[in-house]
Amino acid sequence: MLHTLGNNFLNLTFDSCINNLVEIRNKITNDNYIKTVPGYPIFSLSCIRKQEGVKEVFVPSAAGVVNMSQDVGTNRAEIYYEGLSSIENSAENSVENSVDIVVKILIELKDDCATQWSIELENRDTKYDIVEVLFPRITGIYLGESWKDDVVIYPHHAGEKTKNPVEEYVTDRYLNFWRANTNIKDGIYYREINYCGLASMMWMYYYDENNGFYISSNDGDFPVTGMRVETGGPKNPWMGFGIRKYLRIKNGEKWRSNPYIIAVNCEDWHWGAKTYRKWIEQYLMFDNNPSYLKNEYALNQCYNFKKDGKVMNRFDKIPNLFDRGMEYGLRHMFIASWNRKGFDCNYAEYYPDMDLGTSMDLYNGCSYVNKNGGFVTFYINARIFDMDSEFFPTLGQEMAIKKEDGDFIVEQYGSPVKFAVMCPSDERWQKLLIDTACWMVKSYGATGIYLDQLGSAEPYPCYNEKHSHGNIGEFNKGYLYVLKTLNEKLKRLNPDSFIMIENCGDIYGSYVWGSLTWNGDPYDEYFNIFKYTFPEYVQVNMVNPRAGLHGEEMVYRFYKDMERALLLGSVMWLGVTYKFDDNAELREYARKALCFRRKLNSFIINRRYADDEGILYMSEGLKCSRWISENENDLFIIGNCNQLARGSIVINMDKKPEKITGEDIEGECIQVDFSFQDNRLSISIPQTRMLYLFI
Repeated sequence: MLHTLGNNFLNLTFDSCINNLVEIRNKITNDNYIKTVPGYPIFSLSCIRKQEGVKEVFVPSAAGVVNMSQDVGTNRAEIYYEGLSSIENSAENSVENSVDIVVKILIELKDDCATQWSIELENRDTKYDIVEVLFPRITGIYLGESWKDDVVIYPHHAGEKTKNPVEEYVTDRYLNFWRANTNIKDGIYYREINYCGLASMMWMYYYDENNGFYISSNDGDFPVTGMRVETGGPKNPWMGFGIRKYLRIKNGEKWRSNPYIIAVNCEDWHWGAKTYRKWIEQYLMFDNNPSYLKNEYALNQCYNFKKDGKVMNRFDKIPNLFDRGMEYGLRHMFIASWNRKGFDCNYAEYYPDMDLGTSMDLYNGCSYVNKNGGFVTFYINARIFDMDSEFFPTLGQEMAIKKEDGDFIVEQYGSPVKFAVMCPSDERWQKLLIDTACWMVKSYGATGIYLDQLGSAEPYPCYNEKHSHGNIGEFNKGYLYVLKTLNEKLKRLNPDSFIMIENCGDIYGSYVWGSLTWNGDPYDEYFNIFKYTFPEYVQVNMVNPRAGLHGEEMVYRFYKDMERALLLGSVMWLGVTYKFDDNAELREYARKALCFRRKLNSFIINRRYADDEGILYMSEGLKCSRWISENENDLFIIGNCNQLARGSIVINMDKKPEKITGEDIEGECIQVDFSFQDNRLSISIPQTRMLYLFI
């Protein structure tokens, strides 16, 4: 039976026989987004059979009971289920198991383009615990006449923007991606990454030229949350979106979700970013760092102490390495590979490696930096424990995450060293991290602490019942405690102190100065998404020549990475003491880029990043970011990485500007030709790699 909720913006039609939507109609464009009848219900529950520890997936075994209601300004659908079933297929037979769980789904539609969803669960079953809730799961979608012009926005790290994901997600570059890759199961291609870390936010967006689709989890408890996107591929073209919550609901317990939002409109992804930001900003703090950091636009990253068993520099060389960085204007010295056995070894034994010198040598090196106008950030890893460490059997395994089968989560990073993933919501690991960071500040004179992997690697549920956390999905809650407590303690030791993390997490940004956003793989990275959603948060972009690349490809990627960092106003991550030794051209361009970035800093401090808002056209090959202010002229930073001749941009403007001034990356003041007609400002772009303009 079909049941429809509607208003002036959209219709939702729920089919209680298949237990999912068969219509999501944009009433402005009259496009029904669901082009293929869904083969999957609106929810599924993963449950553990307690006696055997086996996890099974349960779905509705019968049609849902739907009640429709309406009051002032709100249409409502309530859908009820009693009893779910699981089909476990073997080679010989199929065994159907049932579970006594009551489910109620609530969908509310007011007089706008957004719908609010929630799910309520009551576990009456004595044999099973609920541990995962996949809801809502919307499938069978593409927009307009073709899926080929559709774009998906996915919150992997600082963001992805993929054109034609129906086809792209089944290509080798996504199937063979080493993280956040496409998986295949039962003929479905899917990607699912957990928040908060590998997924930096809890929203996704799908759009074409005329239609937009937004889905988010507005969950102020911030549990581990899987952000799922799936497709049937080009032979069965559709897209699907789902959200998974990790929590344990035992017999006799009830749980009601926080709201999920699904919206239908005619906007591009910026609408989704602003909508999500409007909700989550109530939980965040901005401008929570020492004021001097606003003027820091680059750092000297030094991983060149001990790596792969090779000593590259000792602690008594820190003054020399700092002075070389100061030749580029870099007073912020980032020190990694300093610990026992070097980089990516012996974590979490954060003691100075004896091959590199004594503890006093390290202290004296940092003192030199501090006395000569600089400051030091130290690397520690916030997530993993070396399983070969003699302390792993006595300490590490007690703090490690356990999967539902009791095993550890084991990871490797290109070397034989194996690491177990620790549980940040266990108080013993929290204490070790916090105390280690405080010791580095107090004993060696560090100003900054970098917590590697904290916003980058995948969060997981933890089934270790001996840990101090209350439920399996409190990974993010644990890191929030670490960041908040560490921030407070470091400030008491040194008011100038700060925290950095690897990659992005929206809830983590309240307590950190910078997020090291990086990549090395050919996926559709689009750091603009996180930057536009949270322009206050600082991104630190890697801009070194890429390891593993050579010749023209390496040079091209270097210029592109530099361009992106400058367009985003990011802090530039530069290994000037070893990454540029063999390339004078790139070394010289790095100097120019640093000078250009220093000039930009005074302009962007008082402006807000607005991505490409109001930019109607850019010649292919050009990039442009807009920075706006209520009191000053708008700033436009333009990238012309390929030095395109006769390029142009067109901007929507209310009136013809009196003048356009600017400067290129060579330090030359530039004149640009422009014309104005019908509120369209056309600007000719010079053949230079980077420039900025005031209009």
